[in-house]
Amino acid sequence: MTHGRSLVVCLLAMLAALATALPIPARADSSGKITIRCDKSKTIADALAQQQGGPLTVEVVGTCFEHVTVRRSGVTLVAGAPGAAIQGTDSKVDTLTVIADRFVLDGLSVSGGRNGIVVTGGSQAQLRNCAVRGAGSGIVSGVGILFRQGASGSVDSCNSSGNTADGIFLDGSIVTITNSTIKGNARNGVFVFGGSTGRVGLTNDFVAAPNTISDNGANGILVTLGSLGIIYGNTVTGNGTNPNSPLGRFGVLVVDSRADLPGGNTITGNFASGIAFSKSTGFIGDPGFGLPTVNVIRGNSTAAPSQGVVLFLGSAAVMRNATVEANNGAGVALTGRSTLSVFSGSVTNNSVNGFQLSQGSAVVFNLALAPIPSPPPLASISGNTGTDLLCVDSESSFSVVGPLPLPGNPTVACSAF
Repeated sequence: MTHGRSLVVCLLAMLAALATALPIPARADSSGKITIRCDKSKTIADALAQQQGGPLTVEVVGTCFEHVTVRRSGVTLVAGAPGAAIQGTDSKVDTLTVIADRFVLDGLSVSGGRNGIVVTGGSQAQLRNCAVRGAGSGIVSGVGILFRQGASGSVDSCNSSGNTADGIFLDGSIVTITNSTIKGNARNGVFVFGGSTGRVGLTNDFVAAPNTISDNGANGILVTLGSLGIIYGNTVTGNGTNPNSPLGRFGVLVVDSRADLPGGNTITGNFASGIAFSKSTGFIGDPGFGLPTVNVIRGNSTAAPSQGVVLFLGSAAVMRNATVEANNGAGVALTGRSTLSVFSGSVTNNSVNGFQLSQGSAVVFNLALAPIPSPPPLASISGNTGTDLLCVDSESSFSVVGPLPLPGNPTVACSAF
């Protein structure tokens, strides 16, 4: 009997020791929240694996060295303390992948991996107060934040900088980008691609929430392949730092797409043109949003004479209340049968010509007051080195709707139609 009791005591002691040695799985409390201490051998992946219903909040403390895939809807990853982070260890695997709906990331840094954060097909993903840097490189890697395959969501108050490709890449997605810094990426700051809609600097409630998009290797913002860019209130400066970029080196480049810059943008000091449209349509200054319509396009084409604003290959745009000044080259250039309607603003003190038209292009100056709401009429075309309004061939021309003369007493070498 004594021997049996001793055996039971030994077994209980062994079980207690084993329980102490094994990690205790994280469990959600009654509110659906789990705290993960990365320095205590806990992982976010383990927390997400719990088979419980309803929303789940994972509070992260420390740096978790892992690759995380979110497959369940209603997940929130939130920093439990300053410095919370997820760092991928394999450059061939994305660090954080989201394939579910209603995901929230708040307050964490994400780095390493093939790409930083990838939202694939998931709806209503909210990324806020985050810092992101992907470690990979190549066409579809090295992106800080990537939304693709019909994903939707928002990026607010995040910093996606120093990535080896793009800061933020939208592919077949609808995303709002606000209050963020996108700087020093090797390719584009914001890349809106493949039928995507990117609302950059404007909330879904039409409130200005500007971003800083600067010093990226290619373009500050590239909108292409049947996409729509709504661009408000941003500072887009110093982009085009990579001399070998095959994608252009513009402040804002729109190709085979449509872009609306309602106002509030300051586009300065970019390597090539501040704004460029190729086979595209758009607005520079749009009163339909009920917001201030001034855009400033200044000091662009830093390396060699080019343009402040350029339309080519059959592009068409409307320009209202823009200040186009002190660019290295023409203030506004149209080529390849492009057309521009100008309602207001000024084109002054550019280093070559003010307006420069070629290859059958045309500009229409609307000096009569447009229907309310409308900014004041065109202020001035003057002070440009060379000619204020130049047609470099007989196929190009201009027209004036309203009283003559053109404001600022510009020099004109162009036929009216």
